[in-house]
Amino acid sequence: RRRQQRKDEIDHTNELLDKQKKLYEEIMDHLDGYLGNKPVRVGNQAYEHIQNDIYGQVLISLLPLYTDHRFIFRERKDSVRWIESILNKIDRTIDEKDAGIWEFRNMANIHCYSNLFQWAGCNAAAKMAITIGDKELEGRANSLRDRAAAHIESCYDPVRKVYTNAANSPHLDASTLQLIMMNYLDPASQRAKDHLIALEKELKTPNGLFYRYLHADDFGKPKTTFLICAFWYVEALACVGRLDDAMREFENLMQYCNHLLLFSEDVDEETGAQWGNFPQAYSHVGLMNAAYRIAIKLDRPVFL
Repeated sequence: RRRQQRKDEIDHTNELLDKQKKLYEEIMDHLDGYLGNKPVRVGNQAYEHIQNDIYGQVLISLLPLYTDHRFIFRERKDSVRWIESILNKIDRTIDEKDAGIWEFRNMANIHCYSNLFQWAGCNAAAKMAITIGDKELEGRANSLRDRAAAHIESCYDPVRKVYTNAANSPHLDASTLQLIMMNYLDPASQRAKDHLIALEKELKTPNGLFYRYLHADDFGKPKTTFLICAFWYVEALACVGRLDDAMREFENLMQYCNHLLLFSEDVDEETGAQWGNFPQAYSHVGLMNAAYRIAIKLDRPVFL
């Protein structure tokens, strides 16, 4: 009964425009697919996925209402109940397995990335609680933050000096680059630098592209690299002070756009061909964030 109740409470990552109850996925066996790549799917099974990082992401988005003094009280007067509601969500899901950022279909785990954004979201909630003078809310946010941190630390491999994708897992994942960018790891620390080195040794290609991970997923071993991961790598390089490396890698990635300067989701390591969704919004977001991070380190206005 509890499992069914939890299933009914899932905040779905996508919905149909007509608000149909469920979003089904079908395989169209009679279609050959682009360049013979099967199967062709209609619909999106991601509707069923649980992704527990989203609650932290929402709290992070609320934080500017409290830290940016251009906002006035009227614009944030109702957000305390939102903070409490989202912390309740984190409390219920912090120990729960999910599909992770990459939407694994049959490989649920307590993912480092999901706990990282729960940690960051609780950090944001604590800062908001301090602003409004709510000690009880601050204490609860800090308690949940510490629980998330405990999960993250359970992913650390002291022998390899790297955080893996989940507790008791040997697999490395580019999403853990965010441990550096989100300041969970002090960018100046040796642990952050060692973590970055371990990821680049395993997931970076000789031509500067980056795999999300190399272990087999629901569809087999990955065949293409992921552009946003390469831009995360550039950001992480800038964060730890390897600025020359960051600028070199950034310039190198520019070759993978098309003639309109648009980027795809994936890039074939061997041919450089664009694959996946096109144009892919978050590839361009990754580019902008990487450029901004480098600009800050160079101490130049971003419009120059």
